[in-house]
Amino acid sequence: MDEKGIEFTKNRPLERIFRNNIARIIDFFIINQQFQFTSKEISDITEMPLRSVQRILPHLIQTKIVKANRCNGRILGYELNKNFRLVEILSSYSIETVNIFIDEAIDTNKNEIQQVNSKLMS
Repeated sequence: MDEKGIEFTKNRPLERIFRNNIARIIDFFIINQQFQFTSKEISDITEMPLRSVQRILPHLIQTKIVKANRCNGRILGYELNKNFRLVEILSSYSIETVNIFIDEAIDTNKNEIQQVNSKLMS
């Protein structure tokens, strides 16, 4: 996590399906939807080349998934367009997918603990 408190996990729901940089950026915005970012910050946090981010952002703006705003007069800041129906659906999918990952991890841990306990009791 950096000084802003932003994080980007390896469990990126859309990228797992589509396996491309557009999905990675959408996942990034969904996970961090309360913040606005510059293209440089997006590049740094997602570990994608800045040029790739700069090529993808106009497409996401055109499709209304992301909004661009002026920060400090000149710098563009980008944020998730939370009022767009498609974004609501993608967010719901991502949240449910992360919840499934969590449930599976909990079940795996419970099974491992039960196996250890069984070995200790025998």
